[in-house]
Parts: sequence; structure tokens; C-alpha cells
Amino acid sequence: MYKLTQSALLSAVAFTALQAQEAPTKPWLCLADWQTRSAESVTHAGSVSGSFGRSRSGVEAISATPSAALDLEYYKYRNDFTGTIAGSDKSYGNTTDLMLTGFKQWDWNAKYSVQTLYALESAYAEGVSLSQGFRWGFGGAARWRPDAETDITLGVMLQDRFEAGVLPIPYLKAVWRPCQAAEVELRATGLQNGLIIRGYLTEDRATRVDFSVMYETLTFRLADSSTYGSRAVSIGEVPLRIGVTQFLERSGTWFVQGSFEWVAFSRQSFVHAGETQGVFQTTATWGFSARAGARF
Repeated sequence: MYKLTQSALLSAVAFTALQAQEAPTKPWLCLADWQTRSAESVTHAGSVSGSFGRSRSGVEAISATPSAALDLEYYKYRNDFTGTIAGSDKSYGNTTDLMLTGFKQWDWNAKYSVQTLYALESAYAEGVSLSQGFRWGFGGAARWRPDAETDITLGVMLQDRFEAGVLPIPYLKAVWRPCQAAEVELRATGLQNGLIIRGYLTEDRATRVDFSVMYETLTFRLADSSTYGSRAVSIGEVPLRIGVTQFLERSGTWFVQGSFEWVAFSRQSFVHAGETQGVFQTTATWGFSARAGARF
């Protein structure tokens, strides 16, 4: 549940980050994804106590060209509560996220472009219908590529958020490539905010190591409460991740990816009409994730 690629933000990011070399004849990427987080003690939860842990599995298909991208995702999150917090108004069932995100780009010249960003999402907990868990995002951005090493995209998105209605969210993605073997990305999208450093260990870029420090947010619509009415859970986390991606053959088609993460901060707020009605945090937790897929 560590992400809502929820809003057009990360369309094609997975594709471009997995490029082992330029491959314009392979615009599609498909992958299967699995993640687990350790169960840790909850704090700041009032009269309830216990632990919270989760796991995730899903599939993703991305189509990307230099001027457009489309990303379709389906993820299922299993949420495990123990102790007196289980069954209280600070717990919830398994959740599902179905999302379509993308962008379209128009080039003015080799350095300047404009983009439209869009997203449609159904994110809901067990017992809540798809229509009740539906939301959207739409926006625009300008892209500037002053040289081969620098790529900056800046814009704004309107995001429909369960806990606070429609909000304007800044969108920033800046990539700097100091050499062929390294890449630094600064990302601020409201949902993912932080720094990613990528290093390519081989000349053909078939082996890549990533390190990231992020503040990430996620929101799910919850079943109605007799006390508060309709509710959402708003999650904010600070994970530190290190991962390795390896293409398995020279054509750059099949790949595997694994990562370890340590979550220094994780806070869940239960919100009704923009007002927080309950909250809990977990102590620092760790997790693993694995992906396998193909580019074609």
C-alpha cells in the first residue's frame, strides 16, 4: 500500500526507469508485483493497542512512447491488525486499487514541451462499492530539456481526494544525468515526494541499483461509520529503499527486480469531511518487494 500511483504522476516512470538501453521498438512493459511489510506495534492510538502489518500483490501494464504513456494497475492490499485495535474504528479490511493513469505530450521544439496528465481510480476497502471509491486527477505541465543531462517537468494537478475533496497539487519531476552510469531524480507530486539515485553497473545498463528517500501518501475510502458517516484513511509514510533491477538477456526483454525498505515513519489518519477523527502510528518497520516482467 506504499503508493497511490494514484494520479497520473508515475505513468511511464516505471517504464523509463527500467530501460536497459534505448529500445523504441519495445513500447510495452508488463509486470507482476509482490510486497510485504513487517507487523509493528501501533502508537498514538488512544485506548486501543496492538500491531499493524500489510502485504500487497498486483499486476501492471504500461505503454510508453516519447510523446505519450498509459499505465493500467490492479493491486490488492492485505491489512493485518492484532490486539484491541482489530475491529475498532481505527482498523479496516483488505483494500483494492484499480487505476488508469497517463500523459500526452506536445513538443514545441527539441527543448520545450507541454503535457496533459490524467488519472482514474477506484480505491476501496472491503464492503465499499467501486462507485463509492471512485476518484480522478487531471492537470498540465511544461517540460524543459536544456541539454542531454537535464530534464525538468513542472506543472499542477487537480486531485479528487476522498478526505478533502478536490485539491490543486504541484507536480515536479527533475532528472539529472551527470554521466552514463548515474541518474538523480527529484520528485514532488503530493503522492511521492523525495529523491531517487540510480546507478547502472554495466555498460549496456542491464544492471541497475536504486536508492530512494521519499515521503509518500495514500488514501482509501472506508466503510461508513455510525459515528462519523463516510470516512477515508489518509496514510503518510517515509520509506528508505534500496533495490536492484536485472535484465536477464541481451535483448533487454525479461527482467527481475528486488528491493528492501525501512519505513522510519508511518501515520494513518481517519478523516471525515476534512477533519481528523482518529489516528495511529506504527514503530519503524521494514519490508521486501519483488517484481518480474518483460518489455516488448
